[in-house]
Amino acid sequence: MNFKVEKRETYSVVTMLSERLDTYTTAELRSELVLLAGDSVKNILLDLTTCTYCDTSGLSAILIAHRLCKDGKLVLVTTSTSVENMLSIQRFEPMVIVVDTLADGEAEMLK
Repeated sequence: MNFKVEKRETYSVVTMLSERLDTYTTAELRSELVLLAGDSVKNILLDLTTCTYCDTSGLSAILIAHRLCKDGKLVLVTTSTSVENMLSIQRFEPMVIVVDTLADGEAEMLK
């Protein structure tokens, strides 16, 4: 499994365990996101701190997460310059809140 899901009181944390968010890992992420949506989760903290690479299929999965959180909030945690560059090129910000640490992400979820 490439992801770990933890349900909190008002949001869920999806933590990536793989270094790559690509064609091979996004199918599993999409499945996790659909399961969360089925459980009426509207707020997702997507922890990508271990991720050093993201391709277009990874961006697609993040976009799906954003759509599933349309009545809530999606916060992305990343420290990777390459992931941040991909998000910037595709203009994901300000649509998706991007922070550097899990603590900052959790603080954003509680706002």
